[in-house]
Amino acid sequence: MSFRQFPVTDANGESHVVIEFKPEGNASGSASTDAEPRYELEDGRVLVRNGREFTTPDGGVRLSL
Repeated sequence: MSFRQFPVTDANGESHVVIEFKPEGNASGSASTDAEPRYELEDGRVLVRNGREFTTPDGGVRLSL
């Protein structure tokens, strides 16, 4: 698994960090086609990505790239 971090902004203009986790290739070296990246906020809350926007599953947090 690899990851990257990038900055996002909430509705109040405050900055946060989103971490994107990407699955690595399998033993044969090819990437799994059905494994989607996973996104988390810096505090570990799960995020759902929709284009340039991220939200928590309950919609309580909304962040933009």
